[in-house]
Amino acid sequence: MDNVGAMWLSAAPAVIEPRTFAKELGVGLAVLSFARGTYLSLLEAFGLADGRAAPLLPGALEGRMDGEVAVYRSSFGAPAAGMLTEALIASGVGRVIMVGQAGSLSPQCRIGDVVLPTSGVREEGTSYHYLPSGAPCRPSPALLAEVRAAVGAVGPVEGGVWTIDAPFRETGDTVERYAREGVLAAEMECTALMSIATYRGVEFAAVLLITDELFGESWMEGFRTKRLATTLRAVCCALPRVLGREARSVVRASEDEDSAGPGAGEGQN
Repeated sequence: MDNVGAMWLSAAPAVIEPRTFAKELGVGLAVLSFARGTYLSLLEAFGLADGRAAPLLPGALEGRMDGEVAVYRSSFGAPAAGMLTEALIASGVGRVIMVGQAGSLSPQCRIGDVVLPTSGVREEGTSYHYLPSGAPCRPSPALLAEVRAAVGAVGPVEGGVWTIDAPFRETGDTVERYAREGVLAAEMECTALMSIATYRGVEFAAVLLITDELFGESWMEGFRTKRLATTLRAVCCALPRVLGREARSVVRASEDEDSAGPGAGEGQN
């Protein structure tokens, strides 16, 4: 994998800089989600269900904010999430938390479990424009520690993730190989956002909910399971602790809207 994208990284200035799309946000923390059910649950937890609309930025579908935090729903995938993250950083955001979905690669993680990524296998294209091809992708230790403390009661599992642009090309042999190497789950955004945060000198951490299982004889999906809804509610209620807030109750906790497609945790949610 070390030679993948080796010729893509350039030290020259970009033709289009993220500051072109910067907005006056006035917040230090942004929380990104993808599925609309997750987004609505986060709004409730952060007390933003009736908050003011956040400015639309590249890659964003919608967002709300107050004086401390902006919660956005991004389009699925590394390019869109990367554009949104770049625009947020250019707008003064210094900490980004991603709440995403993932498909488990081994019985170590089952539907409804939570993963805190500590590293990533880079099989997307975005990260190679920010970090050398052999460089590791990791979250920010300080923000990961804060997220770990906030969601610790949910019982998260920590470990590596596989970020891939092609959810319909997650093959059984690759799933087995990465599982043997200790990789926990597949998803579509983490290593891109880790690399952007490293390149820009800001903090990033992610929380992933396991929505489906890629190991075994056949694909197993659990997008509408009660356990997943319970876990989503618990994670959303816990995250405002990163700001020293107690969350408001989350009534809605359903992963049944908006989907990019199955196989990387982005199924019928």
